[in-house]
Amino acid sequence: MIRFDPFRELEELQERLARTLGAPQQGPRVYAPLVDVMEDGEGLHLLVYLPGVDPEKVEVVAEEGVLSVKAERPFEKKEGVAYHRLEGPYGTFARSFNIPATYDLSRVQARFRHGVLHLLVPRAEETKPKKIQVQVE
Repeated sequence: MIRFDPFRELEELQERLARTLGAPQQGPRVYAPLVDVMEDGEGLHLLVYLPGVDPEKVEVVAEEGVLSVKAERPFEKKEGVAYHRLEGPYGTFARSFNIPATYDLSRVQARFRHGVLHLLVPRAEETKPKKIQVQVE
């Protein structure tokens, strides 16, 4: 359902280590937000954690079996302020998921609440269990 990408995991670890050690950034970075994925009778539920992100800066795209989320939280440096440590996530966040054909990407629902993007990908109608009426003769 969600493809494991070891290279992305290594890249994220390297970025976190660089931030912790105070290494300078090498151009714009794209971070992968944390995600919870659950499934029930209704469909697939994805909770994408985007703390501090303005809901207006969240983009969700569903096409060709892939559900993508992109968001941005720019760092707004204030004059006269000495920043001693910045551990909050700033920049561009992006994550994509391969969604099986058993789900209907044309009916994705998205809600944003308390910094968490809630996505529901409903089951495709043809994959839902159907009760068959038994006729008596």
